Amino acid sequence: MPRRICSRVSILILDESTASKIAAGEVVERPASVVKELVENALDAGARRVEVEIREGGRGLIRVTDDGCGMTREDAVLSLQRHATSKIRTAEDLFCVTTLGFRGEALPSIASVSHLAMVTRGREAESGTKLTAVGGEVVELEDVGAPVGTQVSVSRLFYNTPARLKFLRRDAAEVAQITETCTRFLFSHPETALRLRVEGREVIQYGGSGGLAAAVVAAWGPDLAGAMVPLERRTAGLSVRGLVSLPAHHRATRNRPLVFVNNRWVRSRTLTHALEEAFRGLLPERRFPAAVLLLEVEPRAVDVNVHPTKAEVRLSREPEIHHFLLGAAQEALRSAGAAGLHVAPPAATGAGPAAPSHPAETGQQRGFDSGWAGTLAAPGVLSQAFQSAAGEQLDLRPLAQLRDTYILAESRGGLLLVDQHRAQERVLYERFAQARLSQKGEGQALLTPASVQLGTQEAEALGAYLTDLQALGFEIEPFGRDSFLVRAVPVELIDGDPGDLVKDMAEELAAAEATPSVERRRDSLLTTLSCRSAIKAGDRLSYEEMGELLRSLAGTARPYTCPHGWPIVMTISHFEIDRKFRR
Repeated sequence: MPRRICSRVSILILDESTASKIAAGEVVERPASVVKELVENALDAGARRVEVEIREGGRGLIRVTDDGCGMTREDAVLSLQRHATSKIRTAEDLFCVTTLGFRGEALPSIASVSHLAMVTRGREAESGTKLTAVGGEVVELEDVGAPVGTQVSVSRLFYNTPARLKFLRRDAAEVAQITETCTRFLFSHPETALRLRVEGREVIQYGGSGGLAAAVVAAWGPDLAGAMVPLERRTAGLSVRGLVSLPAHHRATRNRPLVFVNNRWVRSRTLTHALEEAFRGLLPERRFPAAVLLLEVEPRAVDVNVHPTKAEVRLSREPEIHHFLLGAAQEALRSAGAAGLHVAPPAATGAGPAAPSHPAETGQQRGFDSGWAGTLAAPGVLSQAFQSAAGEQLDLRPLAQLRDTYILAESRGGLLLVDQHRAQERVLYERFAQARLSQKGEGQALLTPASVQLGTQEAEALGAYLTDLQALGFEIEPFGRDSFLVRAVPVELIDGDPGDLVKDMAEELAAAEATPSVERRRDSLLTTLSCRSAIKAGDRLSYEEMGELLRSLAGTARPYTCPHGWPIVMTISHFEIDRKFRR
């Protein structure tokens, strides 16, 4: 093998323009990143009112206006210099950060990849300052009349980094991220009024005087807010307050527990795991709680300087905080009359997320114990058994139900176990998919239209898919801000609660907005519908119902896995049965 020879490459200092664009790539990932940084600056400046305006998904314009303390002319110019900040003075200050921003990179990073205009006035100044920059270079500086506070307008975002501009998603997806970002600020700073306008339309209008509960109503709607109970606990150097949903009001996705540490939204598997542990055994499979948790920790116990966008933190008392939060959530549920679980003392070596148990992660399937390892039915086994379904005797014969969850059936190959819920999920999924393609879904009118109140993001997402839903047999129409009337549902769903169904659909669509593929978002919608309308584990079936379900399953294109990818059919061969009995 020839020896690889590396040529010598000289080490160079990057020019300022290139270095600025690299820094911008770390801090400014998308329009929502710009909104986050600008609103954080406003809040750190003591703003009690913040207005955000968006055009063209943030590509065309992002404008953030606040009534904070404002800046002098000199500070306005310095604010566009990298590492210029008013929030820390020495490296030691990094270990007791109490502000949202501190790196001194946000404004210069944003300015380096956009056209930026800033108008600002300090409380003691008689006039304001207007600063205009292109690609990070100041091109205009003048005195202007202005109210106290700061307004930053960012236009032509990523105009000089076309590769990054290319990877932005459609406007609706970018707006969904911006809305989520603003929602987090409602919860972390409920005393601050916040307004979000998209293309001149009000998306969020929050007055800032009603506390956390009012902020939840503004963002998630009164139905969910009314199903949440307060959570509060204090100990030395540690406290938590917030709201948590009751077990009867679970969610279809995992994106609603929001955790804040010292008013900063963070992603923390340890903290969200503590909440999920509190609900263990209280929620149905694949259902999740909603919560807003505001954790206050001694600043020196939190390292906020571990991520460019400050979305992750390192906690020095992680096991203790996990145990503390778990106990607080369980106590809130007990106080509200929900069953709680015993909180074990924290382990000395740490408490954290449990090991994954999903079959796809462990490499195993859910099957029999003691060596009865079930395997997926081989492709063709099920369909061959039903090829003669049009009048001839079937090869596959239903035998019984096991735990009112699995259908036991006999075939030429052996004993088959069919998960009844997943089987009907597959049947309904393909039925809904065909209805969407043909635009001929059959709907059933409701005797009384159901009124549904949604959160801001969910209402935006649902409104974008009303035509798709109509093709499935739904009749849904807007009914005021963030509200809808459900007049008809597909005939397969008539026995369920139409309001709950529409809420789940809206939540799934909102969660899927970050997905660039329209087809994947539609697939998520169909998956939710099929899961909600399928028979459940624990539903007793007659012999005829079992046979009909098996016939329908055999007629699908993919009878071996449900829309979520889980196995439907498992088989134990005659050979395996004989071997176990030593025949």
